[in-house]
Amino acid sequence: LLPDPDQHELLLSTLQRVNRASNAARSAALEHGATSGNALRDAVREELERFKLPSVFATPAFRRVEASISGPPGRRQRFSENQSLVFPASSLRWPSSDRVVMPTAAGRRTIRVYVEPSGHGGLRPPLEGADAALVFRNGQFELVADEPGDPDE
Repeated sequence: LLPDPDQHELLLSTLQRVNRASNAARSAALEHGATSGNALRDAVREELERFKLPSVFATPAFRRVEASISGPPGRRQRFSENQSLVFPASSLRWPSSDRVVMPTAAGRRTIRVYVEPSGHGGLRPPLEGADAALVFRNGQFELVADEPGDPDE
């Protein structure tokens, strides 16, 4: 991703708020014995509202909290502040191969992307139709294809 400075701060803030909300939802769910279904969805939804995050984050947050609670004991960790977040393909829109419209804490934003030339000559935008993880690494943001069965990268 090639966010401008304001978009960079917004993406960082978004990751941090979603991770805090996910941790709060995880704690609330464990406290109330909600490990799946509507009870877990309600816990996630309440925390997203408390952290003033748009409803578009409900599915990604629900999936990661559910995986954290129901996973093997070694994978039941809390979410770190800048931990990656997997967006369903339906929440990303690719108006062109060099731009992506994605959800943020302040609503949808169009962000420029750089795509490594693959030599395949395809005109379709990268990751179109695929779930993608927003990853913050070495001070930069990337969108990477999500590996099935690995919700947190």
